[in-house]
Amino acid sequence: MSQRAKGFGLVILSAVVFGLVPLFVQSINAGGSNAIMTAFLRYVLVVPPLYIWLRAKKIPLGVTKKEGGQILLITIFGYGGTTVLLFCAYNYIPTGIATTVHFVYPVFVILGSMLFLKEKVSLLKIFCAGLCFGGILLFYSGGESGEIQPLGLLLAFASGLTYSFYTIYLGHGEIRNMHPMKLIFYMHTVGSVLILALTLLMGKFTLRIMPTAWGIALVTALLVSVVAVLPYQKGVHLIGPQNAAILSTFEPITSLAVGVLVYDEALSLPTLAGCMLILTSVVIVARMKE
Repeated sequence: MSQRAKGFGLVILSAVVFGLVPLFVQSINAGGSNAIMTAFLRYVLVVPPLYIWLRAKKIPLGVTKKEGGQILLITIFGYGGTTVLLFCAYNYIPTGIATTVHFVYPVFVILGSMLFLKEKVSLLKIFCAGLCFGGILLFYSGGESGEIQPLGLLLAFASGLTYSFYTIYLGHGEIRNMHPMKLIFYMHTVGSVLILALTLLMGKFTLRIMPTAWGIALVTALLVSVVAVLPYQKGVHLIGPQNAAILSTFEPITSLAVGVLVYDEALSLPTLAGCMLILTSVVIVARMKE
């Protein structure tokens, strides 16, 4: 298998796992948790296992001052910041709209690559990013209730910016040379503090969670960090931020499939058309030479 094919496979695997997360989140919330507390658990529960693994593998945990600054940067303004902004957006606008606005980030990745990295981007790749965003728009049926407040739209838009920064920085920042599991350990450590502060501020912190929900939360935390975050990081290194961002739109397709297969949700014609647009863009990107 070529490195390019491996990179494509890793990013799609990551997107599929991220798309399955809502299925687990519902079970955790039903066991006594809430959305933001579950996000905190997803971060904090993976820290001890990662620490034990790194120590067992004798991977040095020390970081330089420069590396520490880069970890804070990629977590606060990237990976962790995205989670915080999205969950804050959910307080002001329906989740479907927030997710739709968030998934404009493939376009941001391409624009960022052009404006800040001076990379040449083919018109075909820009077209593929447009197909993906058009597909995501078709996923939203407009049936969700709730008032749409400008602040919510702004927060969701900002979450797309932070995730695009995370994706670009993974591909071009010096931190890409750090051991991936070590980077994940520190990102989740910093992210735990960040989201705990938000949880306490919102008055959502609770430990009254059923044992089964605790177990699901631990499995989810490990699954996300090892089978979603790690493959995404490796995939970005192999195929670049632009391709990875486009392929990651497989995530909402997975969530949609879960809704249809597990919760017997209806599959509308616009939603099916949205799936086709995303899949078409993925096939085009996969067949591109660059």
